[in-house]
Amino acid sequence: MATTHWYRRGSRTSALSDEPFLQVLLLGIATALFGLAVLVWPEKTLRLIGIVAGVWLIVLAVVRAVTAIRSDTTSSRRVTAGVMAAILLAAGITCLRNANGGIVVLATLLGLAWLLSGFALLLIAMPARGSIRGWLSVLGFASVLIGLAFMLWPGPSLTTVVLISGVGAVLVGAGEVAFALRLRAVSRIET
Repeated sequence: MATTHWYRRGSRTSALSDEPFLQVLLLGIATALFGLAVLVWPEKTLRLIGIVAGVWLIVLAVVRAVTAIRSDTTSSRRVTAGVMAAILLAAGITCLRNANGGIVVLATLLGLAWLLSGFALLLIAMPARGSIRGWLSVLGFASVLIGLAFMLWPGPSLTTVVLISGVGAVLVGAGEVAFALRLRAVSRIET
C-alpha cells in the first residue's frame, strides 16, 4: 500500500489513515468482547475485583511495613505505620481468602472517598457566594449520597459500576471497529 505522508507537498492523506487498520480493528474487537464478558459474568468480574483489592491491600501493607522498619523515621511514625501494615495485611488476606470480603472492602473505600469528597465540597461551598455556592452544594450532596450508597449497599453499587463498565466497553469497542472500517475505506480511496 503506497501512501504519501502529511509532510509531503500535495499529500491528500489524512492523519486518520496513518493508523493501521488491523490494529484498531483488533483493539475494537477485544474491547467489545471484554465488555460482553463483563456483562455476561458480572459476578465473576466482581470476584476478580475482590481478589485484586486483596493483592492491592497486601502491597500497601508491605509499603507500610517498610516505612515502619526504616531507621530514619520517628518512633511514633513507626508505630503508626506498623499498625497500618498489620491492618492492611489482615484485610488483604481476608480479601484473598474471601473475594466477597474484598468487594465489601473496596466498596467501603470507594464510599469513604465519595463521602470525604462530598464533605470537602460542602465545606468549600460555605464561604462561597451566588451560583458557585449552589453548584458546590449540589455536587457535595450528590457525592455524599453516592458515598452512602456504596457503604450501605456495597454489592449492588459495585455491580452497577461493573455493568456500566461493560456497556461502556461494548460501545467503545463497537466505535473502534467502526473507526477501523472507516480507516480502511479512507486508505483504499487514497491509494
